[in-house]
This record gives sequence, structure tokens and C-alpha cells, in this order.
Amino acid sequence: MTDAAFFESPIIFMEPISTSGGKLENGLLRGGAIWQTKGSRPSHGYTDREAQRIREYVINRGGFIYMPTHGNTELAMQPALRVLRQILPEYHLTTIPKDHEIYNTYFELNGPLRFPVRKMGSTILHHGPYGQLQGVFIDGRLAVLVDTEAMIHVMDGAVQKPFFGHYQDRNKILDEFAPAAARQLINIVIYAVTHGNIADYSKYVPEDALTGGDAESVPKSAPTAANRL
Repeated sequence: MTDAAFFESPIIFMEPISTSGGKLENGLLRGGAIWQTKGSRPSHGYTDREAQRIREYVINRGGFIYMPTHGNTELAMQPALRVLRQILPEYHLTTIPKDHEIYNTYFELNGPLRFPVRKMGSTILHHGPYGQLQGVFIDGRLAVLVDTEAMIHVMDGAVQKPFFGHYQDRNKILDEFAPAAARQLINIVIYAVTHGNIADYSKYVPEDALTGGDAESVPKSAPTAANRL
């Protein structure tokens, strides 16, 4: 949070987690929390100064926050809502329409993807029904994406192989779904670097969409912001 490059990053990944400690349950190894949200304070993870830096990043610098959750029920959303109430209390979390440009920045998708493994025996991995993603809009720009279908965990699950024993066949499901998850995450990253005030890619156009002499005008070097990282 104190790194000088923080304000130069067009996207940051934030995952509030409400439980701590690892446990083994129904063939799924759950690791310790990387961010703790229990307690009377709105957030154990951030001091007031840190929260102010995040506000500066999102509101004034035009940064983008990607925040995955394991579902869209009240329980699943509680950690994310606590964080948002602390750092952006004046903004409301709303549903992202399926025709939003974030689904078409590079790959053409028909809305959000569905997390492929919802339940393991009696353990619910993903809470609530499939639905549209949620986000916080600031001056018309999507500034915070709450990925209630947690596509990033499809990606890391395909690498980590979190299921074993009787449920290890679920790893194959993650492997098969990972390319689709990657396409959605690529769209999200491209949206982040083409909106806001941090990256220099606001005029980005996929190369295969260019015709004739347009291709000659495409920048051949990294944006100037890269030199400050």
C-alpha cells in the first residue's frame, strides 16, 4: 500500500476474506486468509491512511479494483461490502448490465461466466444462484468490479489443483473452464487500462479490428507510465 508504484497501477486485485486458518473439508484444502474482515471495525485490513490512499487511487487517479467473492448471497458478499463501506461509503454497489462494454473490450462474451463447481458434498463453494456481476460506478466509469463468480479462482485452481481424493475429478473441470475464465479476465484488464487516468491506452483498439492505414498509427512502444514503475 505504501509502494510508490501503487498509484501507477491501472488495476489492483483485492480479496476480502472473512475466515482465517486452514482446514480440510470434503476433499478441499482451504488455506489461511490473506485479508481479515472480522471484528467491530469496518475493516481490519486497512488503517484510515490506507483507506484514504485507496480512495485517492479509485476516485481521483481513475484506478480499477477487481474484487472476487464466492457468490452473491448476503454472507458471501459481507466481507466485500464491509470494505466498500469503509473506502467508498458514498457510492452504491449496483448490477453490471450484461451489455456493458467490459464483456466486449477484446473477446465478445454474452455476459458473465458461471463458476463451474458450486458444491462439494455438503460444502458449498459458491453461494447463491448464478447472476450478473456487481460493481461501483464513479462518474459513469466502472471503478470497482465485484466478481461474484470468481473467475480468478478458476484460473488459480487450474494451476493449484485444490481438489483431491474422491473429488479430484473437479480439477479437470477447472482445467477445461480455465480458457473461458482467462478470456473474461483479459477483458477486465483491458477495460482497466483503457479507462481512468492511469494508463495511456485510452485509445486502444484490437489490432485485428484495424483496417488499411489505421494499423500504422498503433503505438509501437509501451505507454509512458511504464517508465515510472
